[in-house]
Amino acid sequence: MFDRKNRLGTALIGAALAIPAASVSYAADRKIEEVVVTAERQESTVQDTSISITAFTDQFLDDFGIRNQEDLQNFVPATTIQPYDATIRGVGRNFRALGGDPGVATYMNNVYSEDLLTATAATFWDVQRIEVLRGPQGTLYGRNAVGGAINILYKEPTHELDYGFKVIGGNFGTQEYYGMVNGSIIEDVLAARLNFSVRDRDGIIEEGGSGDDLDGLGTENVAVQFKWTPTENLEFNVRANSMQIDRVFGGANGGGLVVLNENGLAQRNTTDIVPGFRAIDTSVTDPACYRSKLL
Repeated sequence: MFDRKNRLGTALIGAALAIPAASVSYAADRKIEEVVVTAERQESTVQDTSISITAFTDQFLDDFGIRNQEDLQNFVPATTIQPYDATIRGVGRNFRALGGDPGVATYMNNVYSEDLLTATAATFWDVQRIEVLRGPQGTLYGRNAVGGAINILYKEPTHELDYGFKVIGGNFGTQEYYGMVNGSIIEDVLAARLNFSVRDRDGIIEEGGSGDDLDGLGTENVAVQFKWTPTENLEFNVRANSMQIDRVFGGANGGGLVVLNENGLAQRNTTDIVPGFRAIDTSVTDPACYRSKLL
């Protein structure tokens, strides 16, 4: 009886000692690694950067399935993202018309993009890092960064052969295909990287009238990058991108995100009076007679 209790006590003590050891090992595997950013136009860690910043590495984007700007806003504090614009701390674009500059600047590999959709419709496939800087950031990023700035940095070509392919399927007829190939053209001198993404999904808003359901998705994107290093102190980086978007936006005619047709025609009306304005006969002073007079 004593031996059995002794063995039971020894087993319990051993288990108690083993659990903390396993917890420590698990915690060590899940430690936060150092994240290097270029928010101040030079490389530094997030901890050493004196900016309110949220940075996402390629590993984070893949782990959490962040594929576009709509997914991204769920992980950035005080930020809302629409199809074309972003708002950080309530500051963004006041209106979308001539003179309506964005309040949040968007950069692709340090090249300014006047429209958020242009930078993100290609998806975040093959992206190295995304940096969201809360504003104002006018000192480094100019007048269009009063609300902040978004930096999207793509993976650069290397001289190692690398390739990848991914397929995603889902409801509403979702079909997504991603691919990438990277390698050396001239050893240690010229490297290239090619990636593509094809995304297709039926509309998720039922169309009460005729036509396809609204708010669907259809994008095709191909990008190629070259890195040429003729000498140790000289480097050239070139990136070309081709994108095609075929999407039925949400809302009725004039009530959706973008007006694609007017007056029953599959095109914009650019010749008549601007919508919202109409001629008024100043001799008619009774508001009840405006409509009958105009007709």
